[in-house]
Amino acid sequence: MKYSWIVFVIFLTVTACSPTQQLLKVRQQAENAAVNQEYERSLLLWEQLIADDEANQKQSTSDAYEKAGDMALALGDLEKAETYYKLAVYYKTATPKTYQYLATYYRNQNNLSKEVAALEPLISLFPDSEEAKEEKLNLYWRYVETGQNEKARALWPPTANAEKDEALLESWFSLNKKIGNDELLGPLANQLLNLNKDNIIALDYKAMGYYDKAENRYQMEIQAYEKNKTGKQYQLMLAGLDASTADFKRALKLFEKLFLDTQNKKYALYIANIYARFGDEKQSVRYRKLAE
Repeated sequence: MKYSWIVFVIFLTVTACSPTQQLLKVRQQAENAAVNQEYERSLLLWEQLIADDEANQKQSTSDAYEKAGDMALALGDLEKAETYYKLAVYYKTATPKTYQYLATYYRNQNNLSKEVAALEPLISLFPDSEEAKEEKLNLYWRYVETGQNEKARALWPPTANAEKDEALLESWFSLNKKIGNDELLGPLANQLLNLNKDNIIALDYKAMGYYDKAENRYQMEIQAYEKNKTGKQYQLMLAGLDASTADFKRALKLFEKLFLDTQNKKYALYIANIYARFGDEKQSVRYRKLAE
């Protein structure tokens, strides 16, 4: 009778703890171990829960992968942390902090493609999270670096103060120039000059604009007179050339500044061409030599 009673007590003890309760107990032990900085023990307990999830095909509802990654990270095992974090991402149970960790991890490895692969779901799945707000700028620059202009455009503005950041605004100007959004370039050039009156990109745009306008007007007036050499057409040509000269002078002033600031030979060539239009052969020859 005594033996039967002991067996009965053991039976009650075991059956009183259901599988769910047992897992909850293990989970609590894992969390307590983490709080007590017993990271190795906590990791083993999370791995026990992972094994159970995998056996019961519960991976897509489990946060154990991320928790195990946290413990591996606390132990300094970056490879194991990456493995568990990637599984959390794969099973769509990862929180924003995990995506951000992976993005930073791959950024430090200079693995651009993997960094982008971590950043894209962070931004799309958790757009309002602090992690997404912090990483949006990084994703924008990765798109710019890899020439993914449409994707970069979709992220603009990547920060709240993007239009006050000269480097960012320059990238936005260049991006719109590449994809043919010419109507935005003038206003963007003005914004850049408001930030920095010596901005090379904006000055170049302004100078080229004046130059092209002046040259087109010059060619148009000369060709019109060649087709119709009358006194009236001659007067029209002179008036047109005056307008062309005014724009050439505006372009000249900017090109001279650009050449002084950058020593870029292409600006010397434009200066030489303008002086040739003015009939100043000496200055034209001088700058043509500087352009060689």
